[in-house]
Amino acid sequence: MTNTSIGNASGEGVFSPNSQAWNISDLYTKLKIGRILVELDIHETIAMFGRKDMEEIIPNEMIIERRVEALHRMLFCLKQLIGNCKFSIDKKDKFSINNLDERIKNVEDVMDGIAFENINDVTHEVSLRINETHFKVCFNILRGVKDDLNLSLDKANLIFRHSDSVDLDKIMSDIIENG
Repeated sequence: MTNTSIGNASGEGVFSPNSQAWNISDLYTKLKIGRILVELDIHETIAMFGRKDMEEIIPNEMIIERRVEALHRMLFCLKQLIGNCKFSIDKKDKFSINNLDERIKNVEDVMDGIAFENINDVTHEVSLRINETHFKVCFNILRGVKDDLNLSLDKANLIFRHSDSVDLDKIMSDIIENG
């Protein structure tokens, strides 16, 4: 295993993956916040349409199950995201985070009403039906939680770093170079 280090030749101020000074905040932010935000957007799209995109081929009889599962996954991702970032949210935003937790809990308490099983009396086949009105209320609350959480994450510099010296041209060239 190579020991990548940054510092001067004397070893003073050397930082390596094995040192206590190694900062993993970039990795943490990407894995524990960024990845979940991407997943959340995918689940939001599937909850609304039953597919990630127009090209995804899903049998029509599976659309309802996918929408219901995606709504449950939205709720889970929001809880996970709040748990992963709660410690870094500014104290004045703690009330906001607690409010988001409460809104999620309220949706969780009534999630059973988003869908119901329908049994065909003749064939005894069981199919799932969505209570669209209830589903959309839960969906809209969770989407609102996501939007409000994004604001708190941004205030905590976990989405965009707020500084006076932002070089948008450099950011764009980095994005283009790194794909």
